[in-house]
Amino acid sequence: ARAGRIRLTGFIQCIDHKIGKYVYCAEKPCVGEEAKDAATEFEFVSDAPNGESVVKCFPSTGRTHQIRVHLLHLGFPIANDICYGGELRDDSSLPLIPHVQQASCVDGGEDRLPARAEETTMHPSGIFLHALTYALPEHEYTSETPPWAEDG
Repeated sequence: ARAGRIRLTGFIQCIDHKIGKYVYCAEKPCVGEEAKDAATEFEFVSDAPNGESVVKCFPSTGRTHQIRVHLLHLGFPIANDICYGGELRDDSSLPLIPHVQQASCVDGGEDRLPARAEETTMHPSGIFLHALTYALPEHEYTSETPPWAEDG
């Protein structure tokens, strides 16, 4: 890892195909289990309100939910990402969308679910993850920094 960065390597494994839930594994799981190698470097950018931080993420591989899974494993889940350990943010600048809460998305499993197996609630849309640069061998795409990620 470059100076000032943390590098996490391991494997990403799907544990629930129905909702697409993945976990981090330090070691490759037993033969026959789906797991793909994954590596990401993280660089601290700044502190943010409410005990949150802004970090830059540099994935070396492109696995499904890789950044989300790696940050959860490091103990720094993404804000508003309740499927991967983040807390919902009451942010009036974000539009509300329906969310179906399922046992696989909630820490604690079924004992924390409402009486029905699934319950739809409205919450602010989007997790606080944004691609500033997306590079392919022959093209590179960039975007502006969202207001929530600006140095404060």
